Amino acid sequence: MTRLFHTFLLVSAVIAGNSAPAPAAIAEPVPPGLPAVPAADPFYAQPASFDGSRMGEIVASRVVDVRDIPARAPLTSWQVKYVSQDSGGTPWTTVATIIRPAGGARTSELVAFDPWIDALDARCNPSYQLRAGAAYLASTGMITEMTSLVALLDHGYTVVVPDYLGPENQFTASYVEGRNTLDGIRAALNFAPAGLSQVTPVGMFGFSGGARGTEFAAELAPDYAPELNLVGSVAIGLPVDLSNSGRRMNKSIFTGIDVISAFALDRAYPDLNTSAMFKDPGLGSKVGGMCNVEAEAAFAFADGADMTFGRLWPLDDPKVAAVVQTLRAGRLGTPRAPLYLAVGVNDQVALPDDNDRLAADYRDRGVDLTYVKLPVVEHVTSIVVAAAPAMDWLAERLDRAGT
Repeated sequence: MTRLFHTFLLVSAVIAGNSAPAPAAIAEPVPPGLPAVPAADPFYAQPASFDGSRMGEIVASRVVDVRDIPARAPLTSWQVKYVSQDSGGTPWTTVATIIRPAGGARTSELVAFDPWIDALDARCNPSYQLRAGAAYLASTGMITEMTSLVALLDHGYTVVVPDYLGPENQFTASYVEGRNTLDGIRAALNFAPAGLSQVTPVGMFGFSGGARGTEFAAELAPDYAPELNLVGSVAIGLPVDLSNSGRRMNKSIFTGIDVISAFALDRAYPDLNTSAMFKDPGLGSKVGGMCNVEAEAAFAFADGADMTFGRLWPLDDPKVAAVVQTLRAGRLGTPRAPLYLAVGVNDQVALPDDNDRLAADYRDRGVDLTYVKLPVVEHVTSIVVAAAPAMDWLAERLDRAGT
């Protein structure tokens, strides 16, 4: 199943007469037989103290079964709880899943895979999604990225999949997305059973919301994690500017992501108080219980301004806009490792003009950039077209570094 299929389902529902948003819809409880959700799983609990902790340090680990990943080889997988930090630099722990294919020819090379999360509920994070299996994934999102994950595993790489939004799911908070990705890589390299080392060649791969984690990690790496042997990063369908993307997504199938983003900013930057801009005082808890595709279905084609006092969308508030401008791609640093950036010419989330400007800025700064404009496609189909050549590009750099 692809994300395009989910888009078809959403559009079909609207055509069938479900065009009115249903913001009261809250995700159904997890069915019996599935793992406990993070909120009910002690493994996810925060430590009592972070005294002496280092970023990327592992504080707990466990063997897990990842379900319904159709890789060619049997898989060994673990979860590690590791130290990272929130938007203000305060330590917390989040979780990464490390997956190693049996007999993989390149298991001594590591790829950080950032799937799109775009949600406020921790059950939407990959550490839970990968354990829940296909029947659950089909309703919450990550199954749509399984093809990319399988391709990396079938290349023979060890893959680390971090919960890069952190335990509070601070979606839109660029520093969180980048730092928690990099600290997930550190954790994987520090985890002895994975068989890696500090000189292991590392790549990163992300699409859409996952491209944010990957690209911001690439920008932060030279200063935040200079010890990593980062040899290449792939960001496909990158929403460069939240403000521009948010305006374009409103009144589309992606309106729900706009709503989630507004409440995510409230978590990462509580002084902005974006939640107070909404007329429904329970809206935050409602969207806080939804995964990406559930929010897309609930708010498809709605006008976000109808939900706020005075029809003022948070991104139009000067204080909010000023913070969001600091979170644009290109503002966090200059990637030192090669970067592959791809966008569809009709992308309505990762706006092509914004990507053009970012590419020009990177080239002016001397970034080793491969920039691909994909003809015809829009956002949800861009990954279908871009994935294979992007994987080849990344594999070339990883394999060269691993020889």
